[in-house]
Amino acid sequence: MSRPVVINNMPAFTAQSRNVLGDALKDAARDGLINAVKSAPFKKGQLRSDSGITKVNQLKYRISFWKEYARFQEFGGDSKRNVRNYSTASTGAHFLRNAGDEQAQRISYKFKKHSGRI
Repeated sequence: MSRPVVINNMPAFTAQSRNVLGDALKDAARDGLINAVKSAPFKKGQLRSDSGITKVNQLKYRISFWKEYARFQEFGGDSKRNVRNYSTASTGAHFLRNAGDEQAQRISYKFKKHSGRI
């Protein structure tokens, strides 16, 4: 009588799951950057043009704006000054946080979209 053979596919499934989740997070980061750039304050376009996505590790992405004044614009000022008037309508403080919050609400749809590949 022969013995049953157990084939363990868990390591391959785990690796493939991480790749798919990484792709879903990359997709969310890209969409978050697009939304943040749309609502970033705009006067000469330098803040909007100098931004990007950085892969920190397999399941973590960072959206960055590399202008010196990006932090000032994101928080609407600092301890000494506040931004009162933004040059373009529908732009303002917390452009990056709002874009991230919007993507956090939609992340389950991104996972469903990408999970069909597993």
